[in-house]
Amino acid sequence: MTRLKKIIPAFLLSLLLCLQTGAQEYFMHTVTQGQGLYSISRMYGVTEDDIIKLNPGSEKVIRAGESLKIPARKNTSSGKFHTIQKGETLYRLSVENRVSVKEICDANPGLSAQNFKIGQVITIPAPSDEDPLASSIENAGDETPQEIITDTETILTDTARFKGTHEVKRRETIYRICNTYGITQDEFLDANPEYRYRKLSRGAIVNIPFSAEELARRRIKRDQALSRIESIPDSTLFTMNERKNGQSDGTITAALILPFSLDDTTSLEQKRMVEFYQGILLALDKLKNEKVSVNLKLFDSKGEDNPLEPLLQSGKLDDVDIIFGTRHSNHISAAAKWSTDHQVPLVPLPLNSNMDDVYNNPYVFQINTPQSYFHQEIFSHFFRQFPNPNVIILDADEYSRNPFIDGLKTALTDHDLTYTTVLIDTVYQQIMNALVPGKQNLFIINTPNSEPLNTMLPVLQLVTRNKDPEIETHLFGYPQYQYYASDHLNEMYEVDTWFYSWFYTNNMLREAVEFNTAFRRAFSRQMMISYPSYASYGYDTGYYFLKGLATYGRDFENHLNDLETDPVQMGFKFERVNNWGGYINRKVFFVNFSNDYKVIKIDFDK
Repeated sequence: MTRLKKIIPAFLLSLLLCLQTGAQEYFMHTVTQGQGLYSISRMYGVTEDDIIKLNPGSEKVIRAGESLKIPARKNTSSGKFHTIQKGETLYRLSVENRVSVKEICDANPGLSAQNFKIGQVITIPAPSDEDPLASSIENAGDETPQEIITDTETILTDTARFKGTHEVKRRETIYRICNTYGITQDEFLDANPEYRYRKLSRGAIVNIPFSAEELARRRIKRDQALSRIESIPDSTLFTMNERKNGQSDGTITAALILPFSLDDTTSLEQKRMVEFYQGILLALDKLKNEKVSVNLKLFDSKGEDNPLEPLLQSGKLDDVDIIFGTRHSNHISAAAKWSTDHQVPLVPLPLNSNMDDVYNNPYVFQINTPQSYFHQEIFSHFFRQFPNPNVIILDADEYSRNPFIDGLKTALTDHDLTYTTVLIDTVYQQIMNALVPGKQNLFIINTPNSEPLNTMLPVLQLVTRNKDPEIETHLFGYPQYQYYASDHLNEMYEVDTWFYSWFYTNNMLREAVEFNTAFRRAFSRQMMISYPSYASYGYDTGYYFLKGLATYGRDFENHLNDLETDPVQMGFKFERVNNWGGYINRKVFFVNFSNDYKVIKIDFDK
């Protein structure tokens, strides 16, 4: 195998290099469901204006399936982005860019034989000094099929100019040597041109060339080996170079890093952090009952101005299998860099939905979904639940800007559906006029704020009571509606209220009852009343990830949506944000306070 470390001759590489037609100023990105200009710009390290300049009109709307031009990196010291073209293979990209297959696979953990296809964007590391083919096979080790090793050795070793050498004996002539080795005198003299003009002498060392027949056989053998190497299926290369994720062996070590603000035990933020921690402790207690051992390391990150680097560089985290927490953006970025360097999963506190680290760090798991992805998930469920909608937007004029409403209007247009907008202050008769028999009439206020809801609920009650009983009506709203339910529950029931949310719990559900009981028993008090509940956040998050590590080891990344954990408040539906980035949670629930006085929580992924 050590022979594989030799350099492939330049002529081999030249056979595989593509002609370049000039410096590429941009590459193509195909928009996927949920992506917006913000997420795409962060993904590629460019500004939104950079994208808009190359794609006029993209500032208004972009849609899934659309192709965008993205400015190419000027500095390739950190690698480059590349859009896979027709006919390209993983092997060809490796050789053309002077990097090993393993380096490409490691830089794109989301890439597989299944999604290696035209239009996919991948990141290609900067060129290395090692030969790409040899280093790919060296890294794969025992995973390399024997036929690939044999063909590679043929290419790497079959490069000698001469078959060997010969020591001239007494009275030996060129003619006799040629007869001995089956070569012509011209072939001998081409290999030893100095003997065109002088005689052989005893003891001289001469080169023995390959005969024409041997050269032909050599060339055929090398060409066949090269052809087989070039034709290695991508699936074989991915299997050879996939990351090895072992099972958890014994105790899982987890770190929890939170700003506990121990010098300010009265602040709401401090109480939230403590309850998140207490939720984690309850998750550990449940795992202990399931024979899962977890060693939890607890660290106080303190305030935003306190640097996190001293902790990260102290060695105290070197044995951890996963990190939970970090609250402030600068702490998250520092922890994210550390997680990349040490290949340790990082699960930031589920508060901020617009973290940039997830777009370029394969070890970040973002619990709260970025807004553009979140809205697309909502719209997808919206049309599943309401396939025949008549949307009536109730416009509180002072709330003119609402990304959800803007996105919904675009989604309705894409489905060839219309919508009606009526002003709140002249609403009753206009609503009655806007109702359409045979449709699912949906009232949507253009803001999640409580004041317009307070204004509209009595009006919608009146509409519900006075409309034709055959006409179907619903109020559709926002996660904040669960905050307001205690004050307006009967009205919400009567108008058949629906809302979307990434978190929801009903205290009558078994999981919630058991969790509340466990919390009171463990900490001798009730949880804070908050939406969302931080104790439930800690419990759901801790149990999900630690259960995954206990069940699948580091291979849990390939089983993220196989785990069934009965969360109290949230759900998990993780997808990689791109081939080289981390994971976002796209779980969205719909909740219905129905007009027959039931509360229904709909999980569209079950």
